[in-house]
Amino acid sequence: MARKRISFLKRPLRMGRKVLAGNRVNLRPPLMRDYPHWVKLRRDNQRYLQMREPLWMPDELSRRSFRLRLRVYNQEARQDRGYAFFIWNSEMNQMMGAANLSYIRRGAAQMGTVGYWIGENFSNQGLMSEAVGLVCDFAFTTLGLHRLEAACMVDNEPSVRVLKNNKFKEEGYAPRYLKIGGVWVDHRLFALCRDDLAH
Repeated sequence: MARKRISFLKRPLRMGRKVLAGNRVNLRPPLMRDYPHWVKLRRDNQRYLQMREPLWMPDELSRRSFRLRLRVYNQEARQDRGYAFFIWNSEMNQMMGAANLSYIRRGAAQMGTVGYWIGENFSNQGLMSEAVGLVCDFAFTTLGLHRLEAACMVDNEPSVRVLKNNKFKEEGYAPRYLKIGGVWVDHRLFALCRDDLAH
């Protein structure tokens, strides 16, 4: 009996300026011209973001650092290992955050990890829930992935809402899971399988 072939991309996606369009947000892969928007958003929200992120490097907000970041994003997309998106408003003139699909595993796994951040002024408005929904649709429909995973700090209720709004199910608790602000921090673990959306 013939073995069923596992679906995966035959060739890397050419993301370019591909836009994932939603009702209130649009997602587009980062471009060098986005640097002024990105640096302003990150600088204006530095204290807010640093509560949930690894330690920032001394040159975190430099143009050089941004260029290197884009180089990594592009390499990962070419190798089908990750896809990065900046979150914009519907007019594409206000950057609000980012949503990434990373650590993509093919073969028998067909899974990836979802991560995201948003400026404080844009939080708790349903914008990130919509953005993560667009990333999930891209992962399942375009990339053919089977499972998505995500983690959030135990006290990050807005992030939990984002995941639950997109039908992620809580699967566990991971002590000292990620190093945030220089300290190993416990996280809650969530996952979503493509066939979960059929129910």
